[in-house]
Amino acid sequence: MASNDQSPMDSTEAKPSRRPKDTKFKQQKLPAWQPILTANTVLPAFFAIGIAFIPLGVALLVTSNNVKEKVFDYTQCKNIADQSQTCAEFFSNISNTGQTCVCNETVTLDSKFEGTVYMYYGLTNFYQNHRRYVRSRDDNQLHGYDIGPGDLNQDCDPYRTTSVNGTTYGYAPCGAIANSLFNDSFTLTYLGSNTVVSVLNTGIAWVSDKSVKFRNPAGK
Repeated sequence: MASNDQSPMDSTEAKPSRRPKDTKFKQQKLPAWQPILTANTVLPAFFAIGIAFIPLGVALLVTSNNVKEKVFDYTQCKNIADQSQTCAEFFSNISNTGQTCVCNETVTLDSKFEGTVYMYYGLTNFYQNHRRYVRSRDDNQLHGYDIGPGDLNQDCDPYRTTSVNGTTYGYAPCGAIANSLFNDSFTLTYLGSNTVVSVLNTGIAWVSDKSVKFRNPAGK
């Protein structure tokens, strides 16, 4: 004998709260065209796209070939104060921590550089993708908010706070990223005359970095 009695579970079952509305768009019932991929249709499309991108590739190649670049390594640059050692050897001695090493490096350009010339520095064996290193900062502090020592991000340890005469102060900015800031300075001069070449240090930062990501606290 058949029975139409519902179980307690059926009678109390709640309707899904996040079920999409019963529309053609949300239920994916709109008219659509699903082409059948065959060699006769795919190969001509590949050739057409390839031919269309040839001019773009040529333009990018020409632009890249017209870029002039001069690279030099000053790691083994001689210390002016002591020509028997390089600046790298000078700083390898822990007793020279906090000292300054000055050296000269002669750079000869093989061709004339026209237009705006940019000067960059590069680092090797400087790993910035380690998880602890990447997280070792306080974004709110970098955004310009006045953060007290006790509210700084715990990920900044051990460069989070310091104690001076029993008073706890917070590092500004805190974290390993700020503590490992590259601080070499460069001065360009003309060979023979020691005339300084003017280098513009403004207008080189992204607007998002200057206005959003890295700001000083209000009034500072």
